[in-house]
Amino acid sequence: MAHDVKIREQYLDYKPPVILYGSLQLLLRHVPHEHVADLRTVTLTNSAALLKSWRGKLSSEKRRVRPADCRGLYGRGNIILVVDQMFSDCPELLLLLPPVKTYLIARTLYHEIGHHIHKLEQPGYRAEREKFADEWRDNLLRDFMRRRYWYFGLFVRGLIKLFPSLRHHRDAPAGDTS
Repeated sequence: MAHDVKIREQYLDYKPPVILYGSLQLLLRHVPHEHVADLRTVTLTNSAALLKSWRGKLSSEKRRVRPADCRGLYGRGNIILVVDQMFSDCPELLLLLPPVKTYLIARTLYHEIGHHIHKLEQPGYRAEREKFADEWRDNLLRDFMRRRYWYFGLFVRGLIKLFPSLRHHRDAPAGDTS
């Protein structure tokens, strides 16, 4: 198993639209060992199961949220991924494409691993915990995509050469039409 992290599934009246175990193992294998050193479990669950087992709300940077409304949670070396929330904004047909499924899982998993890295490297209070976790998510996701799905970069560059209008103009302000 990748870095000795246990993967558990605990659903309540829910069956994920796709098999997640292999993608989760793949994603964990691409994280450097020092970043998942004390990570014990990754639990896959759904909103209904969290509503039954976790009452109340959590504080998250100036606001309170229900755990069942989150895509993932981190605490004490354990990550909980809320599968129905992770896939809520994607049509089920696209989940059949491995890069899409893996990206959607990685976006949440790597964010939660970012919280774990924060705990390992800079324990204690930090004002912008979510921003720190997002930065780690972006770094881990970029490294994973470059190593695993390197050919997508070639595909996108080819599309931009064929259709220059796809290129984003970063120099012009958002409302500028000139």
